[in-house]
Amino acid sequence: MALSARKEELLDLIYPAACLGCGARGRVVCERCLAGLAARAPATGDTTRQRGRVPVFSGLRSACEYGGLAKDMVLRLKSSGRPFAHPLSRLMLAAGGNEPSYLAPDLVCFVPSERRKMARRGYNPAELLAREIARCIGRPLVECLLKSRHTPDQDRVKGEERWANIAGAFAARPGGAVAGRVLLVDDVLTTGATADACAGALIEAGACSVHVLVAARAVLRNVGLPGGISAK
Repeated sequence: MALSARKEELLDLIYPAACLGCGARGRVVCERCLAGLAARAPATGDTTRQRGRVPVFSGLRSACEYGGLAKDMVLRLKSSGRPFAHPLSRLMLAAGGNEPSYLAPDLVCFVPSERRKMARRGYNPAELLAREIARCIGRPLVECLLKSRHTPDQDRVKGEERWANIAGAFAARPGGAVAGRVLLVDDVLTTGATADACAGALIEAGACSVHVLVAARAVLRNVGLPGGISAK
């Protein structure tokens, strides 16, 4: 189970963290390594089409490609939680640039986690990222979505089949306020199927647009996506 934020702070005082990238003492990821990741951020062109399919979400930005230090950070986020949410969220905000849809949405939400994963980890990595981002940009964080039916893990489903696997698997929470421009946050994007399903549920619930912001984007060379997308 993840340590509480207070216990993590005390441990940092007693045992200063070492940078995951270079080993320098002081932070889980040092400024130099963060700057290196930011400099290698993926291009932000049109990356939403897949073999003629146009997703429901209006735009997509990712902070890093899923590999090397970025992959290590995301995996640590999934296993260690809060210490890695802050540096990843900084990279994500940088990827948003000056685009209002990413930096000034009406609300921020996140892709919900499976119950069994929540029970195992004690937290949702996407929610940790969304909380950091919402706090930094001064926008409300709203838990808009829920998983409306069980699905096999996307990681165990082949690329094209992921769209059918996850279709209709998300719904807006009853009584939740969904309106205006929504920023949807997740940790990793592979084919875009999960993000698209969540965006569809948000649009149906009242959002006028959904933009997706992720920490890392997996690159599958054989999926046939412009820009090399593969995603959840």
